[in-house]
Amino acid sequence: MSQLVEQMHPDVNPQVSAVSNEFDYRPVPPLAAVTAVLGIFSLGSLITEFAIPFALLGVALGVVASRQISHSRGEFSGLWLARGGLVMCVVCLFAGSALHAYLYATEVPEGYTRLSFVTDIAKKGFAVHDGRQAYHPDVKALEGQKIFLKGYMYPDGRMDGIRQFILCKDSGECCFGGKPELTDMIFIDIPEGVPSATYFDGMVAIAGKFVLGDLRRAGELRPAYKIEATHFGVARKLY
Repeated sequence: MSQLVEQMHPDVNPQVSAVSNEFDYRPVPPLAAVTAVLGIFSLGSLITEFAIPFALLGVALGVVASRQISHSRGEFSGLWLARGGLVMCVVCLFAGSALHAYLYATEVPEGYTRLSFVTDIAKKGFAVHDGRQAYHPDVKALEGQKIFLKGYMYPDGRMDGIRQFILCKDSGECCFGGKPELTDMIFIDIPEGVPSATYFDGMVAIAGKFVLGDLRRAGELRPAYKIEATHFGVARKLY
């Protein structure tokens, strides 16, 4: 065989040719593999907004990896891997962002005002008027308004057909035996004619009329705030 090679290519050393064929391997840059992995992770952005950063990072690394391979003059391989991951990240970045923006824009019923349970109610605390505890002016201004907010259901053992329950501002106060502060809970009343609630241990969304109760009667698991609910459901967004 070596004699045949010598006859066909007398200027090629058979030993050098064999070694060259044996080690004819072009490495794949680590960034190309990382981009492909991020492309897979970015599929989660179609489910949760917290996966969008994976897609964003994948786009940046995919561009760098593709340029690195393209300008390597054949030193590196894996261009298909880098570009495939890049395409997945780009698609998921735009599709995921558009989807979550749409869900956020359409989750509030028409005529209701979006509020944050934490910043617009809980953190306001109470004021002192004539030596007595009173409602904070910003919270008092919400009396009678149609609002939309999110929170967690305080469990009482019921699972279905729930028409009254306590809504807490975070899961730590209701799911792990905590005792919510007065400012951290709202009494939810779902009147007849509105579909009843089913217990859910994640975040739920409530829309209805905000009502202030009698602070003198409020206490442990007796909220000072109340919402006469017109809408109840599992929260479509976590913010």
